[in-house]
Amino acid sequence: MMETALITLVPSGAASMNRLFASACAASLFLILAAPPASAQDRAAALRDACGKDIATHCPDVQPGGGRIAACFKQNAAKLSEACRTALKSSAAD
Repeated sequence: MMETALITLVPSGAASMNRLFASACAASLFLILAAPPASAQDRAAALRDACGKDIATHCPDVQPGGGRIAACFKQNAAKLSEACRTALKSSAAD
């Protein structure tokens, strides 16, 4: 009796396995495509959060735009916080 119950729980035959596999793939693909990509605004917000104090400390008189903050960070790279350096590396990898 126990053997019969186990056999009916597992799909038999190649067609059943193919349907099961196809369903699993479709569900995985849906989950991957449904997740929104990180937007530029999200990345900018993460950089502001991680590097805001560094900007205030090392680049207080630098006007944002035109790569001026990046140039200031380059000049002060050794002084930047670990969190800011990590965020910059992560942003560059995207």
